[in-house]
Amino acid sequence: MRGFTEALEGEALIPHYNTLYAASNLPNFLRPLVSLMLDERRASLVKAASYGGISVYDFWQRSADLIELRKKWTQAYQNAQVDAIIHPALPLPAVQHGISGDLTSAFSYMMLSNLLLWPSGVVPVTTIREDEAYYSLVDLPKNQRDSFARLANKVMEGSAGLPLSVAVLTSSFQDEKCLQVMKVIEDLAQFAAEPTAYLQPKKTKK
Repeated sequence: MRGFTEALEGEALIPHYNTLYAASNLPNFLRPLVSLMLDERRASLVKAASYGGISVYDFWQRSADLIELRKKWTQAYQNAQVDAIIHPALPLPAVQHGISGDLTSAFSYMMLSNLLLWPSGVVPVTTIREDEAYYSLVDLPKNQRDSFARLANKVMEGSAGLPLSVAVLTSSFQDEKCLQVMKVIEDLAQFAAEPTAYLQPKKTKK
């Protein structure tokens, strides 16, 4: 987080980043203890991070791992002989203002293209129905009925009418193909709905 905050040149972080900032600045010797007080998924994120950066050796090792990961994805993509990968853009509809800072794990779908350096785009295809505007905690495994799930449930409340999108992912330098697949989906979906969730009712003039 150091490079991120230094780039602000003294400007204060917006509140949405408070959780991330606190987690990244937690002393390493406290991480095992703090992890014991958290649910399983948040604890895994706390333990995966480290304060104070990493050594040059570890940096190069992780860089090598990333290069290897990209090679494996490219090879698997070519072996499958697919034109594109279509996946959920986000497992939830648009979240209410102020929630995203505590629900960053939900955005992991969107991080893949940045990790691989592959072109990606998002196309709206449908809207949330009234009978879909909930997130059942009962249906989840017990170790996933945590703060993330409760926030997801809050996001789904009253979400009927919000758009849901799919993301299109293609391999490196296939930007035009990505746009072409997005256009095909757009033509098939014929999405023209206007979001209605969260909107304040219009005041009528007397």
